[in-house]
Amino acid sequence: MRALLGIAIVIGSVGGCDSRATASDPQGGARAEQKSKEYESCGASMHCQDELRCFDNVCRRTARSTVGDYHAAFGAAARGRGDLEVAIAAYAAALGHYDAEKLALPPDIDCAYGATLAAARAKKEHAELGARVLHRCVLAVPVGSPLRDQALAQLATLADSGLDPLLLGASKTGDLYLTKGPTRPASDKVNVTVIATPQPTGKSYARLPEKLSSPDVKPALVACWEAHNAATRKDELTVTIGVKVAFVGNPDYEEEGSFVTKIEPATGGGPADACVRAAVEPAIKGLKLTDGFNSKLAITIK
Repeated sequence: MRALLGIAIVIGSVGGCDSRATASDPQGGARAEQKSKEYESCGASMHCQDELRCFDNVCRRTARSTVGDYHAAFGAAARGRGDLEVAIAAYAAALGHYDAEKLALPPDIDCAYGATLAAARAKKEHAELGARVLHRCVLAVPVGSPLRDQALAQLATLADSGLDPLLLGASKTGDLYLTKGPTRPASDKVNVTVIATPQPTGKSYARLPEKLSSPDVKPALVACWEAHNAATRKDELTVTIGVKVAFVGNPDYEEEGSFVTKIEPATGGGPADACVRAAVEPAIKGLKLTDGFNSKLAITIK
């Protein structure tokens, strides 16, 4: 009787096996269509699709270009210290090495490249390319990935550069993204500030910054800012002008004389510099200043 019972137990155990299990698909293992894609979560490499490995609970590719990754790391360091042009060149070099080695570009490098271009959006060509690269990043990574969220946040910074968000709904990248035209602050929101280095101690100096931000001069400076903004898409314009005020005696009468204002001539500078100078020089010379000083005036319109 015990022998028969043992046989019954064995037969029952065999009857309960998963008939779909194979040596390459052990019971409890994920099938290929169920495995995580790149940048999706994982608990072990067996949960990732082929050619991917699980690192920090995220599936990542192992087919990488060491030289390309070095240039990407160099670009990240350059961006961290504010050298955007150097960073952009480094990321471009990284893309070149991946292409030369016939390896698919990892989305993390493309996403970082797009973010750097967006940070340099003051240049129209950087903003346009940044929008395309960031869209490529969004298309390459899964929903819920931090890379996707970061790319969308960077794309939002391009709104003032004219980004049309409807173009991001396409399933492939386009040629142009900045088609709406740049936005800019309203003219009545533009402010004029004057900072002197060194700061004059005389009481009459206060008349100078007041004059330059007055209704007599400010409209001309705002016009300079509008032209500068349209040409460069920069929201801030700063022009530095050297001003010297000194007492000049009357050669005929020793006890008589007056304070004379002199403005240093321009040394280079573009249209914006010339525009600001044309607006402020007559106003500065027309002031009745009664204290001597020799300073550099940084006139900022933003």
